[in-house]
Amino acid sequence: MSTRERTGRLLLSLLLALLCPACGLQQDVSFDEPEAASPEGLSVTVAWGGNEAEVFLNALDPLVVEERTVYLLRDILLAAGLEEEEIGSMRFDFEAEDGFRPSSVGCEPLEGEDLALGYLDPDGMALVWDSSLGLRGCYWVSRIVRILGESA
Repeated sequence: MSTRERTGRLLLSLLLALLCPACGLQQDVSFDEPEAASPEGLSVTVAWGGNEAEVFLNALDPLVVEERTVYLLRDILLAAGLEEEEIGSMRFDFEAEDGFRPSSVGCEPLEGEDLALGYLDPDGMALVWDSSLGLRGCYWVSRIVRILGESA
């Protein structure tokens, strides 16, 4: 067999190998059903001083910051029942659904006043911070389920 014939057969084999999966074979593609959202929508729990409140994001007015629809963290705290003065005298940590907290990796809880420049992006329940705060990466947490307040 000549080199030309071997090359031709090799090319034909490659072509058939590439086309065969598309010829008459059916591929079963299934998608997992998304988890049913609660009727109230997305929520985050705020816990402080022995109190706990679930805040539903659809009960709040969203903001658009840098082309993202977000919720001001301070608004979430107020909706949970904290007073403006309380927020200013507290520090806050955040807990992701996997249990991660910024404080677990050496990032101190944030002062309440910093939360006026922090947002919750409902797409991924991710914390978003104003760049003027200069926060380390440990504060940019996704899948937030709890905001934890403590006395400063």
